[in-house]
Amino acid sequence: MEERVFILGSYLKTMSYAHCSQSSFEKFIILKMNITCAIEEVNKRTLRKVARNMVKRVDKCIEMNGTW
Repeated sequence: MEERVFILGSYLKTMSYAHCSQSSFEKFIILKMNITCAIEEVNKRTLRKVARNMVKRVDKCIEMNGTW
């Protein structure tokens, strides 16, 4: 909904499809890319935590049993 309002407002200000297209691209595509990067960073952190927990479990298992 916000995208539609922005696009319409941009068009009404400039009365130019080209400017409207460019400004909406700059605002919303770059925003989506930033959100995607943030999600990927969270996923990386989550994977690191999972890997650390697995290593701890394996270490604990080795301590208890002397082997896997």
